[in-house]
Amino acid sequence: MKFVKDSVTSLSEYFVLQDFSVVKLNQNESPFDVPAELKDKILKKLAEMNWNRYCENRPLALIRAIAEYTQFPESGIVAANASNEIIQAVFSTFCRQDDKIVVVTPGFSVYPRLAHLHEMTLVPVPLGVNFEFDVSQIIWAAAEAKMVILSSPNNPTGTTLPIEAVIQIAKGINGVFVLDEAYVDFHKISAQEYIHKFENLVIIRTFSKAFSLAGLRLGYVLAQPHIAKQLEKAKLPFSVGIFQQIAGEMLMKNHAAINKNVEIIISEREKLFAALTKFDQVHPIKSAANFIIFKIDGRSAQLAFELFYQNGILLRYFNEKQLSPFLRVTIGKPDENNKFLTVLKKILSK
Repeated sequence: MKFVKDSVTSLSEYFVLQDFSVVKLNQNESPFDVPAELKDKILKKLAEMNWNRYCENRPLALIRAIAEYTQFPESGIVAANASNEIIQAVFSTFCRQDDKIVVVTPGFSVYPRLAHLHEMTLVPVPLGVNFEFDVSQIIWAAAEAKMVILSSPNNPTGTTLPIEAVIQIAKGINGVFVLDEAYVDFHKISAQEYIHKFENLVIIRTFSKAFSLAGLRLGYVLAQPHIAKQLEKAKLPFSVGIFQQIAGEMLMKNHAAINKNVEIIISEREKLFAALTKFDQVHPIKSAANFIIFKIDGRSAQLAFELFYQNGILLRYFNEKQLSPFLRVTIGKPDENNKFLTVLKKILSK
């Protein structure tokens, strides 16, 4: 192991339990698969492609489809192998060893993981008692930071950063502000119109959530064109294969079917939140994403997780101090959400 960097050997393995034999509500995936008719179109087009040739490094057809869907200039869009590759690209593009990186806690675990891997200095800013963002504290912490990176809606809390706060941060810091909008389709509020006003504002998106492509790994970034050009250099060449390119383009062009599923998820989220608030022992946090975190009075989150799992429901629990009392449930299909509530009632009754 003497050849391996300490920043790698000291990392824990990234692990999330996968079990498709139960109702899987632990990874913020869409409960809806890509419609069969779209799959057929995607596979038909894939079969017509030459698989022995390299794909386009900059997938122009996909980028045009994203540009049309987002109403954002093609020159400011970079497609990548999921938002994880984009996150890695922004670290590589903007930051050096020992640079300060501001994140919020609790937040998306990949940000501190990459900061540690690249031997950067992490500056965590705790969320408030109800997991609200402390904007003034974020700006203060970023005084000497190279980058602020956070998600809104925030994973894993579902809480959001108001657009006025996005503007305030972009104006108030000297470094780059990377805003991860992985769950924007469930929130319906984006800061993308402010990218042309703030050179330091970069927005990340993914196909893994609303667009049902978690298994294909596809994402994109929105930035000012000269920034996008540099991010394009930092990501790995040919990282978006022909399958991803075709599927992404097809879904962008047929987004009406996806939007229908998104509306169902939003409706189910509101129903589930309302149902959770009716239990005196259960305390959910209002969410703008496709998941809800909640705690149960007098119950260990880990024990509750195990009881749910024993009853056929896979949730997510966390070892992080602020989140240790909480479980997270991804919004499923109506019957899955009803089964979750049935099991919750059973647990509360014991």
